[in-house]
Amino acid sequence: MSIRRRTVVAAATLTAPALLLGSAYGQVGRDREKDLRIFVGFEPGGGADQVARTIASQLQRRTSRRVIVENRTGQFGAVPGELVKKAPPDGAELALLSSTTLVSRLASKTFPFDPAKDLAPITKIGNFAIAFAVAPQLPVDTFKDYLAWIQEGDDQRRRIAVSSNTTFVEVLNVLLSRSTRQRLEPVYFRGITAILSEMRDGKIPATVNTMTSLLPPHRGRRARILLATGTRRLSTAPNIPIGPELGYPSLDMEEWFAFFAAPGTPAPLVAQLNNRLRSVIADREVTELLKPLGLEVDTGEPDELAKLIEAHRQTWQLRMATTGVAAAN
Repeated sequence: MSIRRRTVVAAATLTAPALLLGSAYGQVGRDREKDLRIFVGFEPGGGADQVARTIASQLQRRTSRRVIVENRTGQFGAVPGELVKKAPPDGAELALLSSTTLVSRLASKTFPFDPAKDLAPITKIGNFAIAFAVAPQLPVDTFKDYLAWIQEGDDQRRRIAVSSNTTFVEVLNVLLSRSTRQRLEPVYFRGITAILSEMRDGKIPATVNTMTSLLPPHRGRRARILLATGTRRLSTAPNIPIGPELGYPSLDMEEWFAFFAAPGTPAPLVAQLNNRLRSVIADREVTELLKPLGLEVDTGEPDELAKLIEAHRQTWQLRMATTGVAAAN
């Protein structure tokens, strides 16, 4: 064997175990990586749940890491934030929160967390409208018809199901009382499934909820959306009128979903989570899956989400002040 060949063989003999060892350690690291848990504050089948599961399945496929969606229901849909507030700062537990949940904090003294202080923002997911829908058997075709219908009946007709943004109903009530002297009576539910069941059985006539929760049943004729918030009609549902078109310029709000991690999560890990989630959410396949829910994908950097939270709070505080809705002290 030549000197050159002996040198090459010796080098290979020495480096091969090191390569195998490095590979083994890398594999162990992946095996020990925690499952990623995404907490959703509403029951299975609702808009937030469908958004979470769509993203989770694609994230798991791309990272080979087990991604689990856990539904933790409670008032305002706030339980995920409460859980992640107390979670280890290792990025293994995320809260998917709706801005409609955060609005409820402004009017509640018992809201369990401050999104600006108690959570680490990761990325915005996308925008959606708030929708007003009635039971399909109701003899109304427009929001104006609905207002006439409740005026002609007893107080039971004024009951409206809500699952998160009770503050929106308060604002809507002020607007209605100014223009029609009508007022709705909110009834709290934990999610859209129970609401649709009660509407089907004639126990409650209407609901205010996220467009992501109401657009699929609207298309399936289990509910009928009479108006949506926003400044323009939804491209995937152009026949649904928006509040400003119907004479309610204050109903121009656009809400959103976002991911949050535990406070104190290291900046490099936050950046990694942001990159992974944004690459999945912005993927064309995922975007097309989310579009039928009425969600318009719009991601961003963690600092952009932090600024959005503050701007959203100020906007809703101004809206509440303008309409006379009391804020929590």
